[in-house]
Parts: sequence; structure tokens; C-alpha cells
Amino acid sequence: MPADWWLKNTAYTKFMIRDATSVFIAGYCIFLMVLMHRAAGDAGAFQSFYEKLASPLSVVLHLIVLAFACYHSITFFNLTPRVIVLFRGDEKAPEYLIAGAHYAAWLLVSLVLIVLVLVLV
Repeated sequence: MPADWWLKNTAYTKFMIRDATSVFIAGYCIFLMVLMHRAAGDAGAFQSFYEKLASPLSVVLHLIVLAFACYHSITFFNLTPRVIVLFRGDEKAPEYLIAGAHYAAWLLVSLVLIVLVLVLV
């Protein structure tokens, strides 16, 4: 099988891109763990590390990770109706309701987190 087999079909390409975004999400999780480790240790080292987050490179990297996280979430939520099959009586629940419930939960959790950050900071 050739190495570019996944480029020949749009569905496979989207699937592989979604899986590749997981690497960036994992890298960001490691970044957050390092940040928390620094916060638990020396306050001066944490302050220095925190100030570097304001650099243009850091902002660009955060925006890239945000774009990858959004792409991963959207494609995952769009696939959920194929994985979670719900029935109302003998009828299958519409796919838009299943995906819509996931989007609504995502929006609700995001709003709660935004409010918490604005209140606590």
C-alpha cells in the first residue's frame, strides 16, 4: 500500500488530519503540565515562564492549537450520530439532534469556563 493512500479519498484525508490534530492536543497538554509544575515550584521561574507566553510566537502557537482543537471537536461531534444510535420507540433519532446535543454541551461548558475565568481573574 502506498504511503499516500489516505490522500486519494477526501474522507480518509479528513480522518487522518483529525487524528494528527491529537498530537498537537497532546503536546499542549504536556505544556500545561509543565506550566503547573512550574507554578507549584519556584515563583520566579513561573513568572519568567508566564511572561514568555505573551510573545508573538507563543500567541501564534496557541492559535494553531486552538484551531486544531476546534477542528478535532467539530469532526468528532459530526461523527457521533454514526456511533451513538438512539431510538425513540421504533424510529431512529435524527442525526442532527445527537450532534446538536454535543454542540450544545460544548457551548455550555465553554460558557461556564469563560465565566469562571472572568470571575476568578
